[in-house]
Amino acid sequence: MSTWLARLKNQNAPGAEATKPTKPTHDTPEGGFVGFVAHPQGHIQKIDGAVVNPETPAANAPAIDPDRWCWPHGRAMNTAEIDTFTARLARFTDKGLTLAVAESLADGMVQRDREMDDRHLCLECVHLRGGNDRWRCGIAVVAGIGLRAADAQLPSDLTRLPQRCAGFTNFHGQGNNP
Repeated sequence: MSTWLARLKNQNAPGAEATKPTKPTHDTPEGGFVGFVAHPQGHIQKIDGAVVNPETPAANAPAIDPDRWCWPHGRAMNTAEIDTFTARLARFTDKGLTLAVAESLADGMVQRDREMDDRHLCLECVHLRGGNDRWRCGIAVVAGIGLRAADAQLPSDLTRLPQRCAGFTNFHGQGNNP
């Protein structure tokens, strides 16, 4: 068995006395380092936080709420917001948006949800068809766009603007809810 492991098991600390200072050699520049080595005095002790202080649970304890410092108690996204953000990001990139644009839009949707704004993006709707700036609304007449189904091409900017739509159905299948 190695000596450090033996010392650890026996809880024997190395000598705490400092070694003799090193002597300067003929190569040592004037004012050069002359050092010594010492071990800090202390006791080796196993610490078990839950036993020593039962009010402080372990960091990975299942009773700890991972969202305790998140929204609405802080600015960080909570677990549900992260899941929704991730789903939106996947949806937006699947529709042909760049990752930077998709992240920006999904981040804006987090703030919209926190403010309980009831507007939605066409990009969140299951009725939006197409991609890469060639968008069509599957229910243009119901949505109130006033176009016939054959002429329901939407401007790219319109798909990224928050708006109220009578025909909106979230891609999560939740109707008019986020």
